[in-house]
Amino acid sequence: MRIKESSFYQRSRRVFESFLSILPILAVTSVIYFTHLLSDFTIQDYVGFLICSLLIGLGLWLFSLGVDNSISRMGSLLGTSLFRYRNLFFISTMTLLMGIIITVAEPDLRIMAAQTGWNETLLIAIVSLGVGIFFLVGVLRIIFKKNLQVMFLAFYGLIFALTGLINPKFLPLSFDSGAVVTGPLTIPFILSFGAGIALSRNSASGEDAFGLTALATAGPIVSVMIFSIFQDPNDLVYVYTPSALSQVTSWTDFWPTFFQSMGANLLSHGKGILLAIFPIALFFFLYDLLFLKQNAKARIKIAIGLLYSVFGLWFFLSAVSTGFLPVAQKLGYGLGQNSSLFPWAVALGGLFGLFGVYAEPAVHVLVKQIEAVSEGTIKANKILFVMAISVGAGMAMQVLRAHYGFNLLYYFIPLYATALALSFVVPKIYANIAFDSGSIASGPMAASFVMPFVVGFTLADRGADAIYESAFGTIAMVSAMPLVVIQLLGLYAEIKRAIIMKKVQKQFKEADDVQVIHFAPR
Repeated sequence: MRIKESSFYQRSRRVFESFLSILPILAVTSVIYFTHLLSDFTIQDYVGFLICSLLIGLGLWLFSLGVDNSISRMGSLLGTSLFRYRNLFFISTMTLLMGIIITVAEPDLRIMAAQTGWNETLLIAIVSLGVGIFFLVGVLRIIFKKNLQVMFLAFYGLIFALTGLINPKFLPLSFDSGAVVTGPLTIPFILSFGAGIALSRNSASGEDAFGLTALATAGPIVSVMIFSIFQDPNDLVYVYTPSALSQVTSWTDFWPTFFQSMGANLLSHGKGILLAIFPIALFFFLYDLLFLKQNAKARIKIAIGLLYSVFGLWFFLSAVSTGFLPVAQKLGYGLGQNSSLFPWAVALGGLFGLFGVYAEPAVHVLVKQIEAVSEGTIKANKILFVMAISVGAGMAMQVLRAHYGFNLLYYFIPLYATALALSFVVPKIYANIAFDSGSIASGPMAASFVMPFVVGFTLADRGADAIYESAFGTIAMVSAMPLVVIQLLGLYAEIKRAIIMKKVQKQFKEADDVQVIHFAPR
């Protein structure tokens, strides 16, 4: 009976977390509609948004149910088993393939690729190759016990050196490509893979479990930058095509248009998801047959989890394309058309960033992890509040950048310089967690709502020519802010711990006393 209650509780919690990720944005959008802030935000837009929000919540719930028994389980098994084989070539080949295959299926990457105006298949291939190579680098770092902070310094030094060689049009897109790959599919796999490695190597400090995600995000930045050197920037042309649903103004046209649009998206995304998930399933089950050799029951459980994941992604992506992303663009576009509403655009951008952090389930897991590592010195609620404020500020800064059009590097050079400098000061575990936390903060809402909001605002405010240099970089801003904040909290925890230890020592030790504890006579 206890097992059933526990299982029911887990499912209920999953439902709550999935719909919680939609609720803050749903609330803000509702306020915008009912206050009539934007005259062209119609009742049809709002109803379509509500329906798609429910479908997105359903999709995230199905996906989260499936990912624990499939993607996370696969990552843990692969991470634990791979190091049993002492063949470096075998480990390297498997790691490279895993990094590429898991990224191809990442939904956040597909959402962003559809908004770029670039060839989607080509961009996904370039990004996946970058993740695969740097994922391999991360595993080799663990094998050869190399310093992660030195590697961060070297790779981000390379990234900022490459910024001088590429056209500014490709710069924000490159950074977004790194931020977007760590979405709901890739994050569970990489984190469980890292935990599996730490378990197989008996890593007491837990450092092996962190850092893989951060290195994986650096890979696409490098690969997209290198590829863009050989590309003509004039090939990037953003064409805004309003969705059919966003142009409907009567109820007689609404329902036929909604079902037609939803049906077309279900068909389109269904094919894409099957093509993306099939290589993952094929790779794992072949590896299982040859090396893991699990029993039939364990394989069936993973297969059922994959089915849940497929249906979850199917509903999620289709609903995003039908009524979520178009509404985000329309809200941003409406605010960008009226210069008097610019302060509202900045405020709403900040709110979307702030609420996105509070609503992201992976962030709640992260802050509890940091509280445990700091032995309670930093409370989870305090970390969550500081992260939310920092990301909200980052999003407000991004809307300001979109309006005034200055280079993304004005933000990123001081941010990354500070983050890299701090990584040599704070304990390694905090630095590793900080670089991973940036990726975790940029969840599904960043690609499916916050980025389209900024794109729509920029399009109306400064035109299509400004999209690539000013609107893109939004997801990268969400990822960059926690790099500094988490390390500063880690530094605070260490200083606080040192002060407490010093006070304790004074209480137990008298002046010129060599004893640790002074025993008074009866």
